[in-house]
Amino acid sequence: MTTSLTFRAPGGDEDDHAQGAVGKLTTEQIASFAPGLLDMEPVPTPTELKELATAAQDHPSVVLPTEVLRALFAGVTHPDELLDQMDHPEAVAQQLNTRSGRSRQKSKRKVSRLGRLARLSTNTGYAAVVRSPLHQIAGIMTLPVNPRFLAAIQHAFTQGGTTDPVIEGSIPGMLEIHLPAKQDLVSLITTTVNHHLQDYDWSDSIARTGVQEPLTCMALRVHYADGTSEVFVVAIDGQSRLTSAWRNVLGIGDKKLTAVTAPSYAEKIVGRMFAHDAVATSRKAVNGALNAARASSWTANELETLHSRLAPVNLVVGTYTRLGEPCEATAWFTEHLTQIHLRPRHWSGGSDQEKAVADALLAAVHAGKITPALASALSGRLHGLDFTHATGLPHHPAFARALLFETVLSADAGTLIRSAIAEGLSLDPSSKDFPAKLLKTTAIFSTRYLRSGAKTVFPNMVHTWDNGGSITRTMWNRLAKGADAFTLTRLRDDQDDDPYKSASDLVEQLRRRAEDDVPGARDELAVLGGDALTVAEALGRDRGSKEDLVSEEPVNGKTPYRSRPPGIVAALIETPAGRLLLGAALSNWVDQVPGHPADYSRQFTVPEITTTPDGTPAIATTHGNPRRATEWHVFELAWSGLPASRRAVIEGRRDAARQAAGEGGKSQPKAASIKALQTAVGRLEQTITSILTSPSQPKFADGAQQEALQKLLFKASLDIGKIPVVVPASRNPYPDLVLEDGEAPDGPVPGSSAPYAFPEDGV
Repeated sequence: MTTSLTFRAPGGDEDDHAQGAVGKLTTEQIASFAPGLLDMEPVPTPTELKELATAAQDHPSVVLPTEVLRALFAGVTHPDELLDQMDHPEAVAQQLNTRSGRSRQKSKRKVSRLGRLARLSTNTGYAAVVRSPLHQIAGIMTLPVNPRFLAAIQHAFTQGGTTDPVIEGSIPGMLEIHLPAKQDLVSLITTTVNHHLQDYDWSDSIARTGVQEPLTCMALRVHYADGTSEVFVVAIDGQSRLTSAWRNVLGIGDKKLTAVTAPSYAEKIVGRMFAHDAVATSRKAVNGALNAARASSWTANELETLHSRLAPVNLVVGTYTRLGEPCEATAWFTEHLTQIHLRPRHWSGGSDQEKAVADALLAAVHAGKITPALASALSGRLHGLDFTHATGLPHHPAFARALLFETVLSADAGTLIRSAIAEGLSLDPSSKDFPAKLLKTTAIFSTRYLRSGAKTVFPNMVHTWDNGGSITRTMWNRLAKGADAFTLTRLRDDQDDDPYKSASDLVEQLRRRAEDDVPGARDELAVLGGDALTVAEALGRDRGSKEDLVSEEPVNGKTPYRSRPPGIVAALIETPAGRLLLGAALSNWVDQVPGHPADYSRQFTVPEITTTPDGTPAIATTHGNPRRATEWHVFELAWSGLPASRRAVIEGRRDAARQAAGEGGKSQPKAASIKALQTAVGRLEQTITSILTSPSQPKFADGAQQEALQKLLFKASLDIGKIPVVVPASRNPYPDLVLEDGEAPDGPVPGSSAPYAFPEDGV
């Protein structure tokens, strides 16, 4: 049996339409129960929840007074799970140490000061939160000042707006605001709810699956002009979800509201939020729905009733700096809202992953594995010569990012850092997917070296590193044997302090050493050059949808075969043409001095590489300008560096795909172009070079087979001579050609149609 809600709302009473939903559940509905709903017990009374406030107050990371904690926990539905989170760290440590099967070494495991509470991290601090799997929305207000309004004007809850009340917070973990009277608070919240009613509606999704993403709630103390004050619980994030849930309660989930119709409903919702018996009445409705479901069976009635009244919530119980010291609530609050509204991530958990790396670097400093100066440089807090003096590297994103990966993948400090990251994110370092998660986490942190006012997120780059980035199998094998994955070359003491010159010199030296195969140089070029390809989006993650085995000409957004990024980088570093690509991409990136331009990601060119007639790789140009390489070109260039077995598999799949396309009438004719000819001849030369340098060199069956192929190549060279060359209209198309008598030729040069006599750039 269910009970109707009878809140006293300013707009008048209205029946609870959610109570009228009836009907048997579908399979989809059964699978869409909100997490924690099926195992939910009847909602406890305030008297039964007293233990929560007592337990929380004893936790070293909870800074709020008892009266505030009681307000936060008033809507809790799973008190046992909250009590489990609020075990004192020393009690948790004792439980860990006394657990059967624990060795003496593991019994010394340290438990962080935060204990088992979760964190909501920002770049400057974190909030200690208690996660309530399901919490009653009755009694939770929207924040009086709407974050979406402030985010739109870069306001972020400071005193920049003359019409907005100032959100304060001298007490860690609790916000404060000063208003003339309570009616002013009601008016502000009504305005916020009115805005959400008009612009956002997730009510249908909530009715079916409940609120999926947790609301973030804080305590707000409101000071009135008469000297009195009240404590409320406000949702600082998730206000549109909260308002949409109330839509279901009022039965207006499918109703489009306008500036004319929304205000009256906003008044009703706010009236129910402020009702003195809001939580008690909601508890009766929730328990009634639970009892009805257990007495008979779950129906759409109970499902919508509970989904519309319950939501997962993060309850903030303390705010801290990055060093774990309590800080004013507004310090964390402002950064948190700025981050989610002004600097949103395109991937989940971005800020938590950044915090895990920052904590790991701090742990390495405390353990004496890295210096505080190096940690500051890795965190992006040092610039110019300060960065160079701390790291021995030029100040540039290319070196800053590589330095971070070098540190994380080092044998000494890296061991502690990797372990700390795993602990901070609850990862298993022994699992096979840990390397990918480690690289993704590090890549997210490294985006701080690339961010600008115009660009703050780099999802493609992060996904590419999640797929392996430029860390090859050789480097992982080296790390597994207890050595550094790779090592960056530092500047010498006598090298110029100018960041542009020192960076350029360092890259040129690296490119020469890589060509000379100096130990470690090619791995260094692979990391730096591979990251340049990744940042410029000339190399991305492996996806089956990108593979095009049929086309013979480059197709935008496609690759001629599938390969993960490390495989491509490893193949490129094996050939002169591949090393030229990696070195040129890195050089072009480094030429962009810090601060000019501000966007480091797409303001440099990854050049396309071609092969000259004598087999020498060169940068392809058009009208003297380098052509930008696509991912297709990068894959083509890496082809000859792939293992022979890998190429054989790809060729087999390619032949099958083209045969199938031909049988289906979709075969593509070979493109008639000089570029296609150059590519084919270049591949031929690379194949011959690969055969000559192969340890198990293939051999012709007999001399006749070799001679037949030589005759075919000779005929092809003669046929190439028949392809005409464009002759400019000018009198002397070759002004740089001087005859033996010292004069320039008068007219076209005889035999100028020879394909290699005077090649034009890019032809």
